Amino acid sequence: MAARGAIRRGFSTATDPVTAVREFSEAIAQEDIALIVFFCSFSFDLNVLEPELRRAFDGLHVIGCTTAGEIAPIGYLDGAITGFSIASSHCRAVSTGIENLSQFQMSDGHAVTQTLISSMSEKGLALDPKDTFAMLLIDGKSGNEEVVLAAIHLLMDMVPLLGGSAGDNMSLTGAFVYFDGAFHRDAALLTVIKIRAPFRIVKCQHLVGSEMRMVVTRADPLKRKVFELNAEPAAREYARAQNVPECMLAPAVFSAFPLMVKVGGDFHVRSIQAAHEDGSLSFFCAIDEGVVLRLARTEAILPNLAALFQSVRAEIGPPTLIIGFDCIHRGLALEQTQSKRLAGELLAANNVIGFSTYGEQFGGMHLNQTFTAVAIGAPYDIE
Repeated sequence: MAARGAIRRGFSTATDPVTAVREFSEAIAQEDIALIVFFCSFSFDLNVLEPELRRAFDGLHVIGCTTAGEIAPIGYLDGAITGFSIASSHCRAVSTGIENLSQFQMSDGHAVTQTLISSMSEKGLALDPKDTFAMLLIDGKSGNEEVVLAAIHLLMDMVPLLGGSAGDNMSLTGAFVYFDGAFHRDAALLTVIKIRAPFRIVKCQHLVGSEMRMVVTRADPLKRKVFELNAEPAAREYARAQNVPECMLAPAVFSAFPLMVKVGGDFHVRSIQAAHEDGSLSFFCAIDEGVVLRLARTEAILPNLAALFQSVRAEIGPPTLIIGFDCIHRGLALEQTQSKRLAGELLAANNVIGFSTYGEQFGGMHLNQTFTAVAIGAPYDIE
């Protein structure tokens, strides 16, 4: 029996939460659903959206989060809800929520990992990297992504992991993760998905490090805030290096002129979140005194993304679904070059469902200004 319809994608652009949930649920409806994943705009009234989601998907395994923009079957959207369902014939999934991230300890991560492994074992399921991956959804304002990833290393040693930091439409007040029928702030959700289809965990970025360097000379690592670069006020020194007025520092500038660190032989972005009146800069990723930051050189996003999808197709064939976590700064960069519509069409052509994030997870790394994804090929026939 062919696996036709085992994965169904859908979305709604309705601003009314009741209508949006109804249209979304109709789009992904199928018999015997094992997992539903959704990504929704922070602009929805979550007090209305939450009970509607419970009513529409009563008794089903439903997870999701708020966003800084959505990736739907028609490309980039703002103010929508999008997601997918997978039939139980081709998917088994177990989730464990993590609350009170602001008080998170390494031991909490160990407990979560053990709970997931035990839950899978109770269902007679093995954590096999050939058919299993893990997905992390986490409050992007928590500032605890690196700690959580370090604490769940045991799971990452067993299966590949990816994920995204939930957003709040750049209001920077706090994002929500949905599990157990409710939206949770200051929370994360770790899900293990076992799937009867070929898949690959992939990532790409359109930035490389230059030779222009700045040293973090005063910082508050816990708050991801830098006060001085090269012993100068951080915002002023960053603006000087970019040759822009300090008063013009805003997300569009941060996305166009990011900073990077070199870890091993690879460059990783450290995206700036905001500039503050005291001259400091806050970041979306871990930062510390003594770190050497390099100004990034930008390459074209579209060819870079197209090459990623070509490699996916070469490995697993045309993707039935790609769950994509796309940094909000990539979307801002596309807007600056007036190429966001073309990028959205490329995402739609490759069946990407996802959202604009405040950070991306790939293995044990918390990243910025990348596109991380799990690409899922055509589901295997049922034997």
